[in-house]
Amino acid sequence: MAENAFGKSVKQLKQERTLAKSTFTKLANFLSRGAQSMTETELREDFRKLSSKARIVSDANEEYRLGLLEDIEANTADGEEAELDKQQEADLEKTINGCETRLGEVRRIVQTNLSSRYGENLMKTAIQEAEKVCEDVAAIPVSVVNRDGYEMQLTFMKKLIQEATNSQAPWELWIPEAEKAIVEGRIKDLKAFSNKLEARRVDFVTAQRIAEEEKSAAATMPTTTPTTRATPIVRIKPTSLPKFNGCKRSFQRWRKDWESLQKQGEPTGSVEVKKMQLLDSVEDKISRDLHLSTYSTAEDMFRVLETRYGNKSTIALEIIEELEKIPAMRTTQPRKVIDLIQTVEKALADLTKLGNTGAIKNPLVIKSIESKLPDAVKKDWLVFMDNPSNGVTPDNHFDSLLKFLKTQEENWSNLE
Repeated sequence: MAENAFGKSVKQLKQERTLAKSTFTKLANFLSRGAQSMTETELREDFRKLSSKARIVSDANEEYRLGLLEDIEANTADGEEAELDKQQEADLEKTINGCETRLGEVRRIVQTNLSSRYGENLMKTAIQEAEKVCEDVAAIPVSVVNRDGYEMQLTFMKKLIQEATNSQAPWELWIPEAEKAIVEGRIKDLKAFSNKLEARRVDFVTAQRIAEEEKSAAATMPTTTPTTRATPIVRIKPTSLPKFNGCKRSFQRWRKDWESLQKQGEPTGSVEVKKMQLLDSVEDKISRDLHLSTYSTAEDMFRVLETRYGNKSTIALEIIEELEKIPAMRTTQPRKVIDLIQTVEKALADLTKLGNTGAIKNPLVIKSIESKLPDAVKKDWLVFMDNPSNGVTPDNHFDSLLKFLKTQEENWSNLE
């Protein structure tokens, strides 16, 4: 049997696929049986290895498919298109579907163990501590003598709520959906309670002002009528600052630009002016839906906007979902191939700003990107990976793919 572009016969490619499947299955079985007795580090590390093995199975399956096609092409008359028969197609599909199904099953086993044995207790403890402090802060009576104590407790409460929120991040991928909804609900309630307690500061300020006015009235005779001070009218140009249109992907960049320009245009730091400018810089529908006008400061409004539009994990997920929705390319679509490469580059840039490049370097996401490439590019990529001088490994798989695609971008530009 003739050798193909990989320098291997179809028989050799099939044997390599069989070996990859066997290695993957052994590790999957080991994880399934021993997950309950493994430590957190072992579970995370072995599942990472299993994901890498799944990648290898996928690559071997694809190489075998291309090898079969090359063999068929060699025995096909000129002008006829080489096609796999139904049995070969079924075998290839069965291999990849079986691998993905088994990987999903093991993921759920690892997820259950990590969550129930480690993550759940840590998250619940952090949330319970924050809830207890919230109740203590709410129980402080409004009086002048309690104002400083209330401010200190409020600061401590915010710290614990932030810790409770942060405690969820390391376990986000490993929390079962039902449990995840409960945890997110409790954290949401904590933040809502915190906003109410934050607004309660006004009561303490009012109590102090009343006490100072009573003290002043007792020390002096009311011989003069207080002069009414005219309230200044603030006129704001609605187009002077960038406007937010509800796009989560651009939220962090919009907020950074807005705060920088607002500070330059309003150096006095007026709380009221900043609030009005922010209201004017958010689309009316968003402002109405989030009731932004009911908040007393721009900082409070930003907290609400951050909760709805600034969650970095949600934004990262949306970026990956956009990549997933792109259809597979054909060799006759050079412009779409270029667009795909540029979309991958932009996704990496955006995820880098979010500090979450791991989302796009996930083996399953890489596999999805590769599946969208035209057969000609896919074949060149497999040859590129097979060349030892290129040093492609599971750890640098995405970086190597991006480097390869950048070289392809110029080639495809010349074909337009």
